[in-house]
Amino acid sequence: MTRHVRVVPRAHPWQRANVQERAVPEGITARRQQAEQRRAQLIDTALAVFAEKGVEAATVKDLSETAGVAQGLLYHYFRSKEDLLQAALERHYFLPELRRIVSPNRDRPAGEVLLEVAQSFAALLHEHRPLLQVMIREAPSNPAVADRVERARREGVRLLAEYLDSRVAAGELRPHDTEAAARLLLYAAFMANLTDTPTDRFLPAVVDSILWGIHARPS
Repeated sequence: MTRHVRVVPRAHPWQRANVQERAVPEGITARRQQAEQRRAQLIDTALAVFAEKGVEAATVKDLSETAGVAQGLLYHYFRSKEDLLQAALERHYFLPELRRIVSPNRDRPAGEVLLEVAQSFAALLHEHRPLLQVMIREAPSNPAVADRVERARREGVRLLAEYLDSRVAAGELRPHDTEAAARLLLYAAFMANLTDTPTDRFLPAVVDSILWGIHARPS
């Protein structure tokens, strides 16, 4: 008599992982979400305090009182103010958004793109002003912060210069120092934000001045 053995297929690793994830009690998932929300709240609060007082001057008492939590809870999530600063940089660092802003469609004319880039960059800086204040204050004494500032500056200038190079190749702009032009535009938006200069007139004037100097002229 022939015995029939039923073969049960083994679950694929990702299927087993999904089963394990579904098996996590709802209470544990809720606690994890609550912990993540509390951590984010502490980071955002610390960023505001650091922007106002500076990292060195801000005390753990300042941070815990502003967040409305006990100092012990703060230490539960972060070992030090430096850890909090690094977490704030990770959470609010805007390099991906900057890359998107300074990487326009290279078929679009510079007359349209440069003002759009300047206004979008100024809006980005305004949105992240607390982080910007912290980075400016801490960069001279904190190598990790200085590195992030330099990365954003270098990447923004490089990508915008590449766009300008493409418009030179298209014949819209005359050959020029595209890196210098990119720096001029981005620095103008940066300084307008830093000095609370109204951008509605200032940035169009800057863009007009740049375009006047780099537009190709009939021979």
